Order: sequence, then structure tokens, then C-alpha cells
Amino acid sequence: MSAQATPQKAKRKKSKTSLPPAYAASTISMATQNLINMVVIFVVSGTVLLGLLAAKHF
Repeated sequence: MSAQATPQKAKRKKSKTSLPPAYAASTISMATQNLINMVVIFVVSGTVLLGLLAAKHF
């Protein structure tokens, strides 16, 4: 039996796990803006519904 060397596999480049700071900041900013918009829509629609309910009651 002759010893055979196993062929070396090509090394893969390590993927970057950290995002560039500008991209991460942009994502956080967009997420914050979306959250604010959701809260505003929730408050406005709740106010309108309460107003309609009060108008119907009186």
C-alpha cells in the first residue's frame, strides 16, 4: 500500500460578518423612522375611532 497525500482543498475566503458603519447606521435610522410612523398611524387611527364612537354615543 502506498501512502497517498490527500489533495488540498482551495481555501475559502472568510465572509465579512460586520457591516460597514454607514450601512448599519442607515438601517437603524430606517427602522427607527418606520417605528415612529407605525406609532403615529396607530395613535391617529385610534383617535379617529374614539371620536366616531363618541359621536355615535351622544
